[in-house]
Amino acid sequence: MKLDAGIVKRAGKVLAAGVDGRAHEWADTQERGLVLRVGKTGGAFYLKTEHRTVRLGDMDLPVAAAREAAQRSRVELREGRVPSRANLRVWQEAHRRGLSPAEAIDAAFPEIAPERSEEDRRREGPWQWGDLIEIYLAWKLPSLRARWAGQYEKHLRRAGEGALGLKLASAVTQEDLLKVRNRVAAERTMSAAADTIEAVKAAMDWAKRSEPVISGLGKVPYPWWRDGLHVDWSSSEREHTPTLPELARTLVLAERHRSLGGTAKETSNGTLAALWAVVLTGQRAGALTGTLRATTRDWPERPGWKIWTWTREEMKGGRRPRPQAIPVPPEALAVLARFPVDPDSPYLFPSIVAGKSVYPTVLTQLLGRMQGDPKGGRGGKETKRPEADLFARHGIRPWTPHDVRRTMPVFLDLERLAGSASAILAHKHARKGGADEERELAAAITLKHYLHSQRLEL
Repeated sequence: MKLDAGIVKRAGKVLAAGVDGRAHEWADTQERGLVLRVGKTGGAFYLKTEHRTVRLGDMDLPVAAAREAAQRSRVELREGRVPSRANLRVWQEAHRRGLSPAEAIDAAFPEIAPERSEEDRRREGPWQWGDLIEIYLAWKLPSLRARWAGQYEKHLRRAGEGALGLKLASAVTQEDLLKVRNRVAAERTMSAAADTIEAVKAAMDWAKRSEPVISGLGKVPYPWWRDGLHVDWSSSEREHTPTLPELARTLVLAERHRSLGGTAKETSNGTLAALWAVVLTGQRAGALTGTLRATTRDWPERPGWKIWTWTREEMKGGRRPRPQAIPVPPEALAVLARFPVDPDSPYLFPSIVAGKSVYPTVLTQLLGRMQGDPKGGRGGKETKRPEADLFARHGIRPWTPHDVRRTMPVFLDLERLAGSASAILAHKHARKGGADEERELAAAITLKHYLHSQRLEL
């Protein structure tokens, strides 16, 4: 028979009169396997199948609700799952409290959306904060010079560490990013914090401009990050100009103390050669340390000389970097030859890592070690330098590779060759107007040699 409210009422009377012996059952002809059973301890709806009997709820459950529970339980059994007793109890309670059918279903049988893959999320949105960082880096890095690209990537990834990376990009707040700023400043430097925040601003600007819908930033009415994130730091103009004696003493000490701090590790030949080359040429450390053998050649007009060249992409400086070439005399080549390196490396100054060149940061770290900077270790341990500060002991003021670019013009100016500094350092010549005679002469000399084989004769 078809179960309805009348049959449930009749079953209630049987239960009230008392059930002796075997339980009474009423099977539903509409929903196969649905049974209303009344026994000594009470009445309930059940789903009976060939392999399992599932209790659906007490007999005060509406018949329609019992049929719904039976259908859902049958599907779960067919899929090899045991119907959840907790869900069925919630289903019963929802009807006792008078919830609507839709509300009861949401409470007892919530639909669990399948977890989306990272690929789907990044393609369709909305992006998590980590997604925005990764997608922006994929777009940005190919446009950056290789050396800066690695640093830029580190700066931006710092902003996606921890749980913040899982937060929706549209839900990231000023407070979140100010915490990033403060953490980076505390763990590293204020300079690093400034670089991180500038990269964050650029990433968010790009996402709001290029992908406002799938990034979720289109919902943000105003780009608060432009005015809401600030780092009280700016690079200051360096005034330090090391003297030639200071540079010479540094080179001697670097060779004499190749192993610092009692460790077995020594400064590599490639690093020492690169340090000498920076001092001899005054070139930007980034381009110089990455000099390729393939971009050097002999100078036929001057036997024994070499010409080192760099492409526009390898040079750095301003919005419009220019290709550069400088001649290297035999005396300088003889100095560099004292530091034999892998002849099969594509670089003039190869790293100890195969296929890599010495990085500019390696030179900075070497100068730091010579000034007594301790070596960090695991668990916060440090290796002290028993040599202490070699710079201070030998009358050398601290300097960086870039400082040599000020030493050279000063020296050449004293030799009345001021114009040659622009040629060697790839600086632009001075604009006309208000310059004294010597300055005008320097500009004229520089301009003349701009037009003659990169001013190699000069």
